[in-house]
Amino acid sequence: MKFYLTVFGIAVAATMALTGCGKQLDSEGYFILHGQASWNGEPIKDGLIVFRTTESGKRNVAASINGGEFDVKIQPGKKTVEITAMREVPGKYALGASGEKIPAREPFIPKQFNTETELSADITFPEMTELNFDLKGS
Repeated sequence: MKFYLTVFGIAVAATMALTGCGKQLDSEGYFILHGQASWNGEPIKDGLIVFRTTESGKRNVAASINGGEFDVKIQPGKKTVEITAMREVPGKYALGASGEKIPAREPFIPKQFNTETELSADITFPEMTELNFDLKGS
C-alpha cells in the first residue's frame, strides 16, 4: 500500500510540473519568464530586451541581457520585441567622464531587431517557460 501511495504522489507531482500547476501569476498578472538571446550563434554578452505590448491595459517591460540570458517579469499576451546590444570597437577609444581613455563601444544588432523590429512573441502562461531569440545577420 505504501508503495502505491508513493507512486501516486510522484505521478501527481510530475503531472503538476508538466502542466504548470503550482505556478501563479502575481497580483498584477505578471510572471518571470527566462530566455536566451544570441547573435550569429554567440550569446549576447551585454544587451537589453524590450517587450512592447500590443494590447491595451498591459505594460511594456524590459530586462538586461547578461551572458546571453535574461529574466523578465512580464504579463501574458502579444508583444513586439526589441533587442539591442553594444560591443567594444578594437583599437578605438573614447573619453570618459573624467577625461580618461575608455574603449569605444558601438551598437551591432541591426535595426530590424530593435528600432524597426520584426520580432514578436505571444507570451502564454503557464505553458511558456522559456523564450529564445537566435538572431542572425552580417
